[in-house]
Amino acid sequence: MDHVTQVRPDIHGSYSGNSGKSNMIGSNNTIKITNMLPDMTNFGAGNRGDTSEVGDGVHNRIAPHGLGGSGKTQIALEYVYQCASFREIGQRIRIPLARAAVEEVELLRSIRRWFEGPNSGDRILVIDNADNDADFVGINSPIAKFIPQGARGTVIFTTRSRLVASRQGCKMIEVGKMEEEDAQELFSKRVGSGYIFGEGEKKAIRMILASLHHLPLAIIGAAAFMTETETSPSAYWTILRESDVQAKRLLSQEFCDIQREVDEPESILGTYFTTFNRISQQMPRAMQLLRLISCLDRHNIPEELLRQSGLEEMDDSVEFRRVIGKLLGFSLLAIVKGEEKTFYELHRLVQLSLQVYLPTKELKQARVAALKMVSRLFPQEESEQRSVGPIYIQHALVVSKDSTGRIAEELCFRMGQYFQAKGSNENAEIQFRRCIALRGKGKDYEWDNEGQGSFRLPGGEAQIGGGTNMMVKIFQNLLGIPTRPMSQSCADMLKHMNILAVVLKDRGKYDESETMHRRALESQEKLLGPDDPDTLTSTNNLAAVPQAQGKYDESETMHRRALESREKILGPDHPATLTSTNNLAAVLRAQGKYDESEALHRREWGWSKKILGPDHPSTLTSTNNLALVLGTQGKYDESEILHRRTLESREKILGPDHPATLTSTNNLAAVLRAQGKYDESETLHRRTLERREKILGPDHPSTLNSTNNLALVLGAQGKYDESETLHRRTLERREKILGPDHPSTLNSLSNLALVLQDQGKYDESETLHRRELERSDKILVPDHPPTLISTNNLALVLGAQRKYN
Repeated sequence: MDHVTQVRPDIHGSYSGNSGKSNMIGSNNTIKITNMLPDMTNFGAGNRGDTSEVGDGVHNRIAPHGLGGSGKTQIALEYVYQCASFREIGQRIRIPLARAAVEEVELLRSIRRWFEGPNSGDRILVIDNADNDADFVGINSPIAKFIPQGARGTVIFTTRSRLVASRQGCKMIEVGKMEEEDAQELFSKRVGSGYIFGEGEKKAIRMILASLHHLPLAIIGAAAFMTETETSPSAYWTILRESDVQAKRLLSQEFCDIQREVDEPESILGTYFTTFNRISQQMPRAMQLLRLISCLDRHNIPEELLRQSGLEEMDDSVEFRRVIGKLLGFSLLAIVKGEEKTFYELHRLVQLSLQVYLPTKELKQARVAALKMVSRLFPQEESEQRSVGPIYIQHALVVSKDSTGRIAEELCFRMGQYFQAKGSNENAEIQFRRCIALRGKGKDYEWDNEGQGSFRLPGGEAQIGGGTNMMVKIFQNLLGIPTRPMSQSCADMLKHMNILAVVLKDRGKYDESETMHRRALESQEKLLGPDDPDTLTSTNNLAAVPQAQGKYDESETMHRRALESREKILGPDHPATLTSTNNLAAVLRAQGKYDESEALHRREWGWSKKILGPDHPSTLTSTNNLALVLGTQGKYDESEILHRRTLESREKILGPDHPATLTSTNNLAAVLRAQGKYDESETLHRRTLERREKILGPDHPSTLNSTNNLALVLGAQGKYDESETLHRRTLERREKILGPDHPSTLNSLSNLALVLQDQGKYDESETLHRRELERSDKILVPDHPPTLISTNNLALVLGAQRKYN
């Protein structure tokens, strides 16, 4: 027995003409007959047919099968030569007409026997809308018992149900979406020949048809609305993509199609309601799962998520297969095979239709259940987030979008951690702000939500709280608390703000980051005391802000204070103490205090290997930082060895595209450049730049670092034109994003001046060197290493112009 591919609901009856309905057959099933033999090589239109041989030698049965509105009935009727009801057949072969129900049943049985006999000849029997499983469950079920048996003639079922087609032994033929050319032709016929569309309108039509998945009934409905309301395709497309709310309103507009036997107008989304009713009646548990699925992102729904949904018996393999089979059998879901996992996809029109079909209370309950499910399964640990996060993140964004409460808050926090670990700081900032805003709405806080901000999430716009006004109120409230043990809610709030401030620093929003860090630190010193571990964490993180701005003296002072306190309170080998040691060593390296920096890095590296292990992410960070300070001192061989070891471990543990891995690739390339190994250095820099542009975007600070470093190695090889182009691009973007006085901007200014100098463009080079030195003198101390380098570079270009004095 062959198998079907898709299901589709069609709630209406027979074709126009002389076809009729038999009351005994049921209101949604029409039996039609013709004397024409089927030629299955020409079945259907275009490539929709299946040219393989029909039947298995016992029954010739075919089942066009697919979503509602996909055109199953029209295809079957196109194939039929003429139509007649069972009663008309009875008249034609002179079987007495029945008056009572019992006699009518006998009439149908008599007609069936006639079909099975030698006098009926060849015939085609069409049973339309054969969707109710109970009517076809066996040869004695309400409708199946009247269907002729044997090899004589052909029976065509149009059905949404794979089960009906399978149990009736049908050759199943998928009726899916139309080809784009056919869809455009159908649309053109429906809007009429009086319309002439320009290129803009034609593009809008293509977008509309694609959004409607080229389903015939949806195309007819859209064309009807445009024609009846004189709406242009571009205007219709604007409404359709404005929001899900507007799309549901638009697709719920009623229309009539004279080629479908309907007693009342229908809508595009209403086409699916009959299928939902049918599933609710046949298998309520399948409808429960479908409600839950409708609240997720409709793409790439992992099977494991549904298996662990918490719905009754979904963890039972047999019951799950029955339930998911029902949804697949009605073509409401489609299977998407991954490399090792199974995913499902929900048709967009089905999702919108479900959200219209479900009562508000049920939809709200489903959304709460979906939020709990995804929050329960979205991992907390970074190692798990790396593997599971990409699978669940889109679903987490959808279920948390308009949700409130602690579950949503915790999920937003974990999503923020996930995005931060990936280096996607813009998305991390969005989620941490949402987390804080949701915490601010909790019972510990009295004020209304203020400071609404618009943030772009993947998949659309979301209005969320947590702007500057709200942050200020939160800090004022915390600072106003009398000195007493801090509630866990307040402690969590300050931790969330501290993490948000770190993300703001990484995005170059230094003023806001510093303000938030200082306010959080002030609150923690008052409520927890200056030596509390959380207070010292805030001190450490605040020190990183002036460090990123090149204010190294201020940063060094704060790092020394944090390290001293942590050594005293936590001990020299505590992970937090090691973090402070590393950070102090880094700011010393930036000031050219290489000996002390190297000593601290070696001490911290040794402790990390002993306590955490050589391949722990924190230990690998220590290895990377020690390699950096060795490279700045010209100890290239040891630096290269450590960078290669770090890169190898990070690629193995974190993957090739993790931000930390790309940092190692960049740093190894830099030390290779310093040794004159330009070919390998250029290859690594190009690889790093390509991946960072793809993952982080072209304007991310790390991407700009890669652009700068690639330009340096190109300049070292005499490839001045490309080097100059890259340096100009980096300078332009850094000035725009980081500001003209940021250390990275000044670095780009210097590097561009140097490559111009190498090309003999001394005038512009001198101008840039003077500008860079002027700004360095303004924001850095005179004997600061970068300032001394700037002075040296200006002297070189002056010497090249023979301005010897």
